[in-house]
Amino acid sequence: MLEPIAATPPPKSVYLQVLGPVRVLVGDEDVSIGGPVPRALLSRLAIAAGESVSDGALIDDLWGADPPPSAKVTLQGYVARIRRALDPHRPGARSRVLTRRGNGYALEPDATDWQQFTALARAGRTHLVDGNAASAAETLDAALDHWRGDAYVDVTDSEAVSVEAQRLDALRLDAVEDRTEAALALGEYGSAAAQLDAFTRRHPLRERSWELLARAHYLAGRPGEALDALRRARDTLADELGTDPRPSLLALQAAILDHDVALTPAPTAPAAAQPPTPPPTPPAAPDPFAHNIPLALSPLVGRATQLTELATLIRTHRLVTLTGAGGMGKTRLALEAARSRRDTDGPWLVELAGARDGAQVTDAVATALGLTVAGGVESLAVVLRERELLLVLDNCEQVVDPVADVVTTILTRCPSVRILATSREALLAAGEFVYEVPPLTDGEDVQLFVERAAAQLGAFEPDAEERALLDRLCTELDGMPLAIELAAAQCRTLSVRQLIANIDDRFSVLRGGSRTNARHTTMLAAVEWSYRSLTPGEQHLFQSLAIFEGGFDLDAATAVVDHPTLLADLASLVDKSLISVVGGDPRRYRMLETLRGYAALIRDRSHTAELRERHTRWICELADGAHYGLRGPLSTRWMRRLDLEIGNVRAALDANLHDHETYLRIAGGVYWYWYRAGHVAEALSYLDPALQQHDAPAMSDIPSPIRVRAVSGVTLIRYLAGDMVGLLEAFGRLAELHAHAADPVARTEAALILAFFEAGSGLVEQARAHATSALDFARRAEQPFTEAEALMCLGTADFRAGAYDDAARNLGAATRVAAEYGYGWCEASTLWIDAKADLAQDKWGGPAEDKLIRMVAVCESNDDVTSWLVAVATLAYAAFRRGDHDSAAELTGVVAKQGALIGYHPHAMDPVDLARYDRELRAGIPSDRLEAGLSRGAALSRDRVTIRVPDAPARSA
Repeated sequence: MLEPIAATPPPKSVYLQVLGPVRVLVGDEDVSIGGPVPRALLSRLAIAAGESVSDGALIDDLWGADPPPSAKVTLQGYVARIRRALDPHRPGARSRVLTRRGNGYALEPDATDWQQFTALARAGRTHLVDGNAASAAETLDAALDHWRGDAYVDVTDSEAVSVEAQRLDALRLDAVEDRTEAALALGEYGSAAAQLDAFTRRHPLRERSWELLARAHYLAGRPGEALDALRRARDTLADELGTDPRPSLLALQAAILDHDVALTPAPTAPAAAQPPTPPPTPPAAPDPFAHNIPLALSPLVGRATQLTELATLIRTHRLVTLTGAGGMGKTRLALEAARSRRDTDGPWLVELAGARDGAQVTDAVATALGLTVAGGVESLAVVLRERELLLVLDNCEQVVDPVADVVTTILTRCPSVRILATSREALLAAGEFVYEVPPLTDGEDVQLFVERAAAQLGAFEPDAEERALLDRLCTELDGMPLAIELAAAQCRTLSVRQLIANIDDRFSVLRGGSRTNARHTTMLAAVEWSYRSLTPGEQHLFQSLAIFEGGFDLDAATAVVDHPTLLADLASLVDKSLISVVGGDPRRYRMLETLRGYAALIRDRSHTAELRERHTRWICELADGAHYGLRGPLSTRWMRRLDLEIGNVRAALDANLHDHETYLRIAGGVYWYWYRAGHVAEALSYLDPALQQHDAPAMSDIPSPIRVRAVSGVTLIRYLAGDMVGLLEAFGRLAELHAHAADPVARTEAALILAFFEAGSGLVEQARAHATSALDFARRAEQPFTEAEALMCLGTADFRAGAYDDAARNLGAATRVAAEYGYGWCEASTLWIDAKADLAQDKWGGPAEDKLIRMVAVCESNDDVTSWLVAVATLAYAAFRRGDHDSAAELTGVVAKQGALIGYHPHAMDPVDLARYDRELRAGIPSDRLEAGLSRGAALSRDRVTIRVPDAPARSA
């Protein structure tokens, strides 16, 4: 008979005590964790309160800057030992108390004494504020009962644990003071005075305790001793810190001298009844002049969203750092946020532009607060210990490390102090929330320009044309408030149009700022201030990365920039707000145009030439990859990549206008992107030179594949634009290239374009010949994308010849091959031609619309804009033919509106079919229904249209 398997006993509760020597109770048993290092490890995890702490952070905390080679293995050994002690019935990774999370560990005991203490202390203070002194006393007694000595008293070597111990000890002193205040509210004046007398001797720099002691003596009928307590407080603060007491202590002295009735307790209740708890003395209203925040000299424009966000952040985080490039308005935003605060003892502005070390930072804070403090930041923290205020530390970027040290000391000792810092890089202090100040957008940038220009001109009311120019100008200025204000300052001299014309020389134009701020008198000074803070390596990388236009990712930077410490220096430039992180995966980065302009201004010519050569090489490789990538299963990824890199493509084309081979290699590689995205005007502006220089002597040396691609691009884009005259010219050039091209790939690519247009124009036999030769090559070379295109051209020729059965066979094969390979454009285009063949045979209301609906879905998944519009335009005609005039008019309105946004009109591209469809539809729908439907369609977004299109056939019922 088999023995029953013993069940695992239920886990015992784990209780962690740190308010005294570190101790762990598992059930009722006091378990041993081990020596100093395991106790420090357990303590460090306890501080994280259930959050994961990485292996690296734990190793740094336990062994400092010189960990042993086996630190990670040793750490794992200590973790295993602690797990066995805490969770003996769930050994190893199965522990429910000490778990592995990501690259670190998390400790989650059932209870900790420090969390119980802090919760009770917080509740006790709430009772006190609410006037319930008896509940406050009971709750605070329960909180203080958790203490068995100084926090973490036997874990002394860990800096992180030491800082946490100081925080907990400070909370303990707060709770003791709250308990004595509750005693005063309960009428226990004598005992409270005795406790406070001893407490002030042990903690002579706690001003609140001196005030409580003075109140206790006064309420006990000893006003002389009350005044003596206040005198001793003043003397102690002067001797120890060299500073005056806080205003509330002085106010209490005046109230005692005046026998202020507000200090008199409520009448004593009869003996049989419990004495009512006297209401707490309401705090004095904040002195409106108890700060040094300067008055605003001009109205703040916009920033309502940021001010709301900042108010919430300051409430929930004790350290908030505003970062951003110079001139982005960090200081102005911080001051505006500070003005809305109602702190009892603040807020205070501390200007750090001239500070160079920690002592100067401390002195700047003390000077701003009107304090004279001897003993450095430790003494300053003692003075601020009981004050409720916001410190605005402005321009921290020159002294980031000292500021981080000062901030950490203040925040760990002063629970009612909050800090709002401005810096071009984060402080990297514990508990910091970094808020990157964004540019002005959504019309706020234009509004700022108008208001500042009006101040210069006396009045400025731009008309619609000027507002459009201002929108462009503010975009060129990156929405940067300082740049916009400096541009507005030039309005007496230059018009808006002149400002735009001279924006390339922005550092000559953007000047005339406040004489009281040397860094903001010109845009050049603001940027130079940031640039000078960089190391030589960072300066070199800053100049190099400015070669990118429209942004870049890490792979692009690696390809173009020769920099051995690229990743480290890039991270530093991001931290210092000279490079912005745009987002995405992989991450993209961007440099403001103003910063790019400065980099170009100071960059050596030879450095610029080297960068431009490497940038061009990178773009050429990108264009080569795009030519084939856009014709396969990764086409969507390539479309999105080119969306991101098109600014760099334009820059490379502009830089290589006279290098014909390089220029045509790039333009011929990306024309398919322009075609599918509907960027007709841009494509023509870059591709037309390929045709204009076709007969130039220099062109004859360019390899035929490059020339064929460029002229193919011209031909297709002119077709897209509906330029029939230009199309015929390009078609003729392409036919010449096809006839003389020795390269089989070039001949095949030219043959496909020729076949496409020959089939469309009714030259059926020529189309079949060119398509068949392309199909033969595709099957020999195993190129499915070429095979799909060739079959589509054969099917198109069959359709034009009226051979609908042959058309269905070839188009069906083309659709299948394109779909299997993932060539979305060809699949969509073949479905369109097949649907047109159905419409030509009066097969609407089913087959045609089914294919067009599938076409819409393919276009959506491939980010294909032009084919999407073609599909919707054809669906409109199908709906019209089956009598659904409302849907037909609505879809036509969609095409008109969405096409106008990119300058593309499908019926101009296809004068044979789509133009006829559009004429028939508009003539056949009553004018009132047509106009109503067009209006509805124009109001639809593209996303909503995509959702509605699949319902089209159902609307015929």
